[in-house]
Amino acid sequence: MQQNAIRKAAIGAALLCAAAFGTPAALAEDPVEITFFIWAGSNQGVVPMEVIEAYREANPHVTINVLESNNTITYPKMVASRRTTPDDPLVHCGFFNVDSMSKGDVDDMWESLDPALVPNMENVIEKFRRPDNRGVGYQMAGIGILYSNAAPQPPTSWTDLWSEAYRDKVTMFDYDTRMMVIASRLNGGDERNMDPGFKVWADNAENLKALVDSNDGVKNLLVAGDAWAAPWFSSLARVWIDEGAPLSFVMPKEGAIAFPIFLTIAKGVTDAERKVCSDLVNSLLSADNAGRYGELTFSIPVVEGATMTD
Repeated sequence: MQQNAIRKAAIGAALLCAAAFGTPAALAEDPVEITFFIWAGSNQGVVPMEVIEAYREANPHVTINVLESNNTITYPKMVASRRTTPDDPLVHCGFFNVDSMSKGDVDDMWESLDPALVPNMENVIEKFRRPDNRGVGYQMAGIGILYSNAAPQPPTSWTDLWSEAYRDKVTMFDYDTRMMVIASRLNGGDERNMDPGFKVWADNAENLKALVDSNDGVKNLLVAGDAWAAPWFSSLARVWIDEGAPLSFVMPKEGAIAFPIFLTIAKGVTDAERKVCSDLVNSLLSADNAGRYGELTFSIPVVEGATMTD
């Protein structure tokens, strides 16, 4: 009798647990494994890791690997992987900046998000929605000039980056086409006429102390005073300055660059992988998670109703 009662209680508990997670215990879903990409440092991983941990707990059949780096390093590896193993993506989904998203459009890297699987996409401000839903906007940062407090004079203009006063004292990401565009725009060209920008930087290449491939590369050069200025994100600048780094940030008099970041799913995923990625993206797009991400990183949520402090 006692054994019967225990058995009935165990079956009841199992059914209750299965109901809570939406999967009958006797019909557990097949294992699924994905890799989710997040940016390294400056609180950028806090919210996505919270979302991932909660999903793992609720879906024990799902394995979520986390690749933490930056798009400059990771995106070319993703392209190489797609060329060799198109049905086995290096990264299945995650965070990508507008630079990588635009390149990915050309390289045919992105899946179209299914609104039925990502209903929170409807809450994203319209201007941050992408054609055919190939990714969706999440946050935005302003790009201005981050500079070392060791600099004799604070920069005030984009033109300072190629002025004689900053010889051997400027750093930036390798392949930073944004600065090529800024130099073009301020010297008679634009995105479709880049020759003025190429000339400005060719004539002033000696201003560049180093071209780096990581956030820490920029930070370390500026903190040490080896470089005095870098075009940089207002969000990361705020985090570093609040941490006590001897740095300051200015929006150039000509204006800042509006720099959106996106969530997306890579091409080549299976239906099961797409479902997991869609669930994670949808959770990140909730008002609470979007607001918390913005609060922790000092970026601007582009999700309507995002919960934010004053």
